[in-house]
Amino acid sequence: MIRRFNYTGRIKIPKNRIKISLQKDNQGKSFTAEIDLKGLKVPETAKIYIEPNYKGVYQRFSFGTVGHIQIPDNTKLTELPETELVFFDISIVDESGEIGLLLGKTTGVAVSTNELPGNRIPLLPVNTLDLKHEIWKLSFDTGDEGRPVLELNNRVPDIQDKAKTDKHFIGLVYPMAFRQILDKIIQNGELETDDDTWIAQWLRFTKDFLGISHVPEILPDSVSLTPEQEEWVCDCVNAFSKKLQLFEKYTS
Repeated sequence: MIRRFNYTGRIKIPKNRIKISLQKDNQGKSFTAEIDLKGLKVPETAKIYIEPNYKGVYQRFSFGTVGHIQIPDNTKLTELPETELVFFDISIVDESGEIGLLLGKTTGVAVSTNELPGNRIPLLPVNTLDLKHEIWKLSFDTGDEGRPVLELNNRVPDIQDKAKTDKHFIGLVYPMAFRQILDKIIQNGELETDDDTWIAQWLRFTKDFLGISHVPEILPDSVSLTPEQEEWVCDCVNAFSKKLQLFEKYTS
């Protein structure tokens, strides 16, 4: 699918105006969606599209127009890979010209079959899928935002319960996942905390929850972490482990 839009002057659709749920049965997954666009300054003739996606694979559904929302008869996710977590992008498009004019958009609304609330994305969403011989891994290629997701192998019995309650799993996996996330943040070269990107959310977490207010300097064209950056990562991971008492719980 080729998506061509003019992004000039678009508005951001607030996530609290969108309610999406994901259902699963013997025939696969489908979704329901409710959208509140009242008060947004967009023409009633503009089209609404909802695009479920995961790891760069998209499926598009038309939901009518701003003035007349029409729910599709079929919302089955037939093109996405097997996954319990799905991200949703919502677009408002003026198609009166030759090229669609993107009037409004929101991306990365995370919804899972475990009833993850779509308007409140957790810092680290968890997804279960077949990882073959890996127990877990951290994935960043889950959509336009590149938000990190902790992927767990669904072939391991009770893997989701272990991720929540098993002190050995938590003590070994989460600090390493956190370290990978911090490394990725530095590689991206963005250390701003005044927006709603996943990077800003994690940086606010290190400041507000862990009490680490400083951030390292980002050097252009750097191919590896500087000593200052490595020290910052270690400080954050150690503060995280101390805050959650991971060492004490693991060794008790």
